[in-house]
Amino acid sequence: MNRPIVLVHGAFHGSWCWDRVTPHLDAAGVTWVAPDLPSCAEAATGALLKDDVAAVREVLDSLPGDEHAVMLGHSRGGAVITEAGVHDRVGSLVYLTALLVDDGEDATEHVSQDLSKAVRANDDGSISVNPGWDAALFYNDCTGDDVAWATNQLRSQNLALEVVNSERAWSLKPSIYVVCSRDKAIPPTSQRAMASRVQTTLEWDTGHSPFLNRPDLVAALLIGLSKG
Repeated sequence: MNRPIVLVHGAFHGSWCWDRVTPHLDAAGVTWVAPDLPSCAEAATGALLKDDVAAVREVLDSLPGDEHAVMLGHSRGGAVITEAGVHDRVGSLVYLTALLVDDGEDATEHVSQDLSKAVRANDDGSISVNPGWDAALFYNDCTGDDVAWATNQLRSQNLALEVVNSERAWSLKPSIYVVCSRDKAIPPTSQRAMASRVQTTLEWDTGHSPFLNRPDLVAALLIGLSKG
């Protein structure tokens, strides 16, 4: 069995953030796809969460074969998979230190209070991360070289997260929440509260971005779910 993997990035990032994970998936013969979300790739156009969800659903529509996919969402990507995850091709969900919110819930309640200081508003209505805060919030346990590689690729983001009449895929399909105990962007206490809503919780001793400095952990989890 080889369930395909769909990787959904978080705010300010792109499909590039999985570059250290996907070689492990390739070596294991696991099919994967990692879309770029329009709210980040096209922030200046004002793309919203619904546009991200539509983009992921298009990816799911085009998946080869008939195996149910494993869909992983990181950070803000959790809000995306919560809506897109009701798609018939999705078999299970993985929330990697991700926003797992209920219908009408304010997602900002779960993020670090430092986030308001970490971002700035742009003239086009998007927001960007202020220099230095990216390392402090997203990459606090990464090497200087890793931080430089990642921050050079961060993009502006339309952060709108209004969710009304949520699909709540996590209540319908097997879901795993991975708590990252050294995360500075989404506090571990918030992660554990969100994780209490799903069937399985794992806890890793990492910061917000284990795909960067612990891609082996991320890949091993996904390979096990793909082949299990």
